[in-house]
Amino acid sequence: MAKPLNDKINSLKSGWYLWLFPIFALAIAGWLFAEYVNQRGPDIKITFEDGAALQAEKTRVRFRGVTIGLVKKITISDDAKEAIAHIRLQRDAKRFAVDGSKFWLVTPKVGLQGVSGLDTLVEGNYINVLPGNPDGEKQKFFKGTIGSDADESTENTVSYFLESPNVESVSVGDRVTFRGLNVGTVTKVHLSKTSQSVLVQINVINKFVKLIRTNTVFWRKVGIQAKLGLFNSEVKINALDSILHGGIDFFTPDKPGEIAKAQSKFALSPAPPKGWEKWNPVLEF
Repeated sequence: MAKPLNDKINSLKSGWYLWLFPIFALAIAGWLFAEYVNQRGPDIKITFEDGAALQAEKTRVRFRGVTIGLVKKITISDDAKEAIAHIRLQRDAKRFAVDGSKFWLVTPKVGLQGVSGLDTLVEGNYINVLPGNPDGEKQKFFKGTIGSDADESTENTVSYFLESPNVESVSVGDRVTFRGLNVGTVTKVHLSKTSQSVLVQINVINKFVKLIRTNTVFWRKVGIQAKLGLFNSEVKINALDSILHGGIDFFTPDKPGEIAKAQSKFALSPAPPKGWEKWNPVLEF
């Protein structure tokens, strides 16, 4: 009875090295898992009004052309009003998961303002990011926008609102000009709360803020203007840039008002006021 037991003990002692293989494999697996966890960055969620242009495991998050994250899955919000992109950032991209970071989905766009997002035709749509303050509070939930990188240029600018019954020739990305000089950009176009008018948000570069006075007049820039009459007709064709880009122009009467406060609201006229060419106010910087 003792002999078979001794044989088993001796067999185990002689084959002890066979256990090294599974132990070694477990050690390797544990090391790889620890390395994977160590290399993972934070998980964040970005909401979009539409998720049709997003693809799980394909849509990347980029900053200055460098990939810093990937969309892992896409879900619907609890109120079914938004799509949620679940994103895993790389370890060295933790600085982007902070309050103030802005995300927008870049898609190909062809319009009167030009062609943009052509790189998406090769690499697919991607999410671009403008980082917030690196010392800001950490955040996991963000609201993204689609098809416009206008927010990238809103740093060091002041926003104003223009109201009009309609905006047939104004869209996001259009230029805001003064004496033909580009001083700002149209950043948002949306309906008013009552849906009785359209609000256009413009962002003017800080150094040009003193040009915006309480009595400044804004109008839609039209490439071709025509006045037709039975005995007197006039057709005015503006510069090619106006025809291609449209946008908004503004000027101030000879007795300028005080400098307008940020977020001030103005009326957006369909055409410039009569005699505005004779205005020549002093607007010192």
